[in-house]
Amino acid sequence: MESYAEQIVKIINQERKRRLLEKNDITKGYAEIFYDTVTFERKKLCNEQFSMILPVFFDVMKEEYVALKYCAENRPEFIYTNKELNINITFSFLCKKEITTDILEMQKEIEKEIKQINTDIVLIEKDILQTEEGTDIVHFLFPLDIKDTTLLQEFFIFSVNEKWVIGTFHCPYTQKRDWVNIIKQMLLSIHLEE
Repeated sequence: MESYAEQIVKIINQERKRRLLEKNDITKGYAEIFYDTVTFERKKLCNEQFSMILPVFFDVMKEEYVALKYCAENRPEFIYTNKELNINITFSFLCKKEITTDILEMQKEIEKEIKQINTDIVLIEKDILQTEEGTDIVHFLFPLDIKDTTLLQEFFIFSVNEKWVIGTFHCPYTQKRDWVNIIKQMLLSIHLEE
């Protein structure tokens, strides 16, 4: 049985977490990320096929940086980044016939592939999110070691206009505490354009 002091500490921690989540509600247009206030706005992405609430600092990555950062055969179709190029979100499209259409089966397949690429990967979170308009989004969140640095990697997939959208989000792992909740909010803000 919990003591009175333990119950008080638990309530204080829950309230602190609730206030942090409320403070970092991106639908209000801003969030505190790594000791800085970041402004958010809804942007139409990928030739205006859908929109999403993103940091205002995200812009299309310049071609010369794309060539340096991604090898040609595995290059995402759309890459949005900050000026420092250390926070990115990417999108690629696949015909639905190329992969399974069952979302639960897809989640299992993707998890298997992630763990085959790097057997040391420990998933922080895996889930199937659903936007207000009913779009299912499979997502996986995990640390990824690349060269001398560790990134927070988000891998996600959802459907738009009879195509699968496969995406990733990267940021420095040192910013994990702030981005974990914000990434989820960004995904839940996806709105399919008519």
